[in-house]
Amino acid sequence: MDTRYVAFCFFIVLVLHGDPTLAETCRQFVKVHPFCFKAYCKANCYVEGKLSDGSYVKGYECVRDNVVQAVCVCLLCKN
Repeated sequence: MDTRYVAFCFFIVLVLHGDPTLAETCRQFVKVHPFCFKAYCKANCYVEGKLSDGSYVKGYECVRDNVVQAVCVCLLCKN
């Protein structure tokens, strides 16, 4: 193979692969509440992320376990 062709292919692979150091790390945070509604869950996730390690909220949801208990599930990510 031509040296320029090999160098060009190597360069294209590097460009298309991207930089893996820019990947974000995410974790799940679960908190049990006697009630759960979206605004309360979102605020709770935001506070937990900022106070723990400066994470941002990528997603959140309220999951009802039973009549008395609900769970707020947060997806917190950090670059």
